Formats: sequence, C-alpha cells, structure tokens
Amino acid sequence: MKRFYISLLISVFSISLAAQEKVELTWYDVTTIGIDGKGWTDTKTPFDRLPSKAENKVPAEVWARSLNSAGMSVSFATDSDIIVIRWKVRNPSINSPYLSSMSVAGLDLYIWENEKWMWAATKTPRPPSVQPETTETFLRGLPKKLREFRLYLPSYNGVDKVEIGVTKDTKFGKAVEKLAKKPIVFYGSSIVQGSASSRPGMTYVAQLQRRLNRGIINLGFSGLCKMESDLGDLLAELDPAMFVIDCLPNMTVPEITERTVDLVKKIRQARPETPIILVENPLYSQGLWNASVKNSVAAKNKALTTQFTKLQKDGLKGIYYVKGDILYGDDGDSTVDGVHPTDYGFKLYADALEPLFRQILEKSEKK
Repeated sequence: MKRFYISLLISVFSISLAAQEKVELTWYDVTTIGIDGKGWTDTKTPFDRLPSKAENKVPAEVWARSLNSAGMSVSFATDSDIIVIRWKVRNPSINSPYLSSMSVAGLDLYIWENEKWMWAATKTPRPPSVQPETTETFLRGLPKKLREFRLYLPSYNGVDKVEIGVTKDTKFGKAVEKLAKKPIVFYGSSIVQGSASSRPGMTYVAQLQRRLNRGIINLGFSGLCKMESDLGDLLAELDPAMFVIDCLPNMTVPEITERTVDLVKKIRQARPETPIILVENPLYSQGLWNASVKNSVAAKNKALTTQFTKLQKDGLKGIYYVKGDILYGDDGDSTVDGVHPTDYGFKLYADALEPLFRQILEKSEKK
C-alpha cells in the first residue's frame, strides 16, 4: 500500500535517555503535520474542538469543555528507533474522582503492526505547578523500519503544544491514507467524551476509529450535551460520513421531546443523504437493582422512540435507532460508578455499535 510523507525539520536536541547514553533528536511540532479529529479549521488554537465563532453562541460551560482535546489525535510515520514526546497541558488539574491522570491529561500512543492498531505506550504529564512542560520517552529500541503511529491527545484537558522527537537523520512525516474517507461525527455526553476510560485510546469513539479505520470527530461535552439549537447549527456545518447523536444521559424527558425532531431536521436539511443514528440512554448497571434509575432511563428512551417515530412519519430517510439495552451488557460490571463505562464497558459499547455502523457506511457509500 502506497504511503505519503512530508518531512519538516524543526529543531535538534540532545536528550539523556539513560546513564551514559546521549541521543540527538530532531523535534517536530505536530501542528505542522495536522491534527486529526477536528471538525473546523477556524479555531482559536490548533487544539480546540469548536470554531472561534461558537464562543459567544454556545453555553459557556460547553465552550469551556470544548477546549478539552477529546478525540483528537496525530497520525505520523517514522523509522526512528526512539519516540520522545514533550507536551504542555492547558489546565492545572490532571485527575478527577473518576478519571486517572492518564485519561485526563495523558498521551496515548498506538502503533500499526501486523495490519492492525496495537497499543504501544501511555504517559502522564508532570503537574503544571511542578513543571510547565513534560518530556517523556514513549518508545526506545525499535528495529529500523518505517512504521505508522497514532497519538491520542488528552480527553479531559487541553494542550498548548505537542512535539515529537525522533532520532536525528531519520524519516518523519504524516501518514494520511487510513483516515482519508469522511469521518464520523459523535455528539453526546460524558460517555462520548470518554469518562471514565483509563486512557484516551480506550473510549468507545476511539475504539471504533481504530476498528473502522475511519476518522472521528468527538463532540462529547461531559454533563452538558442537551441538543441545544446552537449546537445543531454547528453540526449542520459538518459534512461527515455519519452523525451519531448520543445525548440522552444529561437530558430530561421534556428536552428530548422538544428538541430531538428539530435537531435531526436541521441536520437533514443541510445534509440530505448523510445517515443519522439516534442512540438510546444505556441501561445503567445500577438500574439492574435500582427501580428509580431504571424507570428514569426507560422514560427517556420512550421519549426518544416517540420522536424517532415522528421523524419516520414525516418521511425522513436514513435515520437509524440504537436500543440502549445492547450497550452495557447485563453483568453489572461495565461501569465505574453505575453510569460511566470502564474500559470493559467501552468495549461492550463499541462491540454493540460496530456491526450496525459497518452496515450503514457500506450502504451509504455505495450510492
């Protein structure tokens, strides 16, 4: 398979990797080869998820959360025997009650090996109060061979810069082919953003990206996603292969009833042929024994079903529906707190969605 690379010399730097070992590195700013997972180019910084114009349109909390780099990644290729990365996180907090520092502010590196993506390394930053920047050796001792890598950026923090260091006089550039097709847009709650995955590459959105070899745009806003009209306007500007609307966990029944049809019709008007998938609220683990939680989820899902039926009666085509009872399994072990998935829960989520997504993409792209 043909590959395309560009080589951009940034700087040369000597780093001590171990006692008595000095390696001269060439550094590359990742913005020079492009950030994957962005829906807009007109952003205030290269690592923002929403365009600059959204700052005064969307709720302030949504804007603040959009500065997290969830779903963004960098695809690169090199034949270096060493991969060193230095980065600076935007916010001082690098952990939270349900999220490790690896998930909040860490970088997660994958390698393309044996025709599939395999995890390679994860590193966490120094607390900004202790050290403004972090430099970490992710891999060393790689045999001389041109390889492709994908570096996932933090899920619950932003970054001000990311630079990749490779051995001087080795090849470096962007691998572009695997994400060349139109991406999938995911709009949703903390489950979409990635709470509480152990690291950025384990969210269900990232897992589907690797499985489908398809670009993704993660518009998950933890605690905030409610199908607001202004978010609908922004979604309608995008031209993806598919829209996934996974919003219910933070919505009330009245909000679902009042906003679902308007959101879908706004997207459909702008993108007449693009598939739109509505995802129910998953059946939370605690709903297996807590009647109040079970009834709340059931009411939300019933409201979404009603709106989906209305869309069908109005003649909208290419609208699909995912039931919540297939997303988390039935053993009660899929969440960290009864609501947010563990890595196991995210795998179940991706397992449930992958076959449908493959079918929809195959059908829509044959037209």
